[in-house]
Amino acid sequence: MNHILREFLGKFVVVYFDDNLVYSTSLELHVLHVKSVFNVLRHERLYANVDKCIFCSDQLIFLGFVVSAHGIHVDDEKVKAIREWPTPTSISEVRSFHGLASFYHRFVNGLPVHHSILP
Repeated sequence: MNHILREFLGKFVVVYFDDNLVYSTSLELHVLHVKSVFNVLRHERLYANVDKCIFCSDQLIFLGFVVSAHGIHVDDEKVKAIREWPTPTSISEVRSFHGLASFYHRFVNGLPVHHSILP
């Protein structure tokens, strides 16, 4: 997907494996952007699963983040998962929690993240 949509990356498309996000500053521009992406997909004989598509939305969840006109925020479900994570009892469980918490640390007020606690 990165290869076939490369001309749009960073302009109005974000690709993560087979998830594509088309973003725009207006509905009119969004329609043009979506048409451009669909034209490339059609040319490459790739098709979107309409059941997984969301069109013309001013807010959506993409890769665990809430993306909207107000910016990017972490999905409340991810914060809930961090808050309700069971107390780790092994180094493997500590590493799992640290990985999740480190990824979302900028969204959790007062969450210290010390990269030196793990070997």
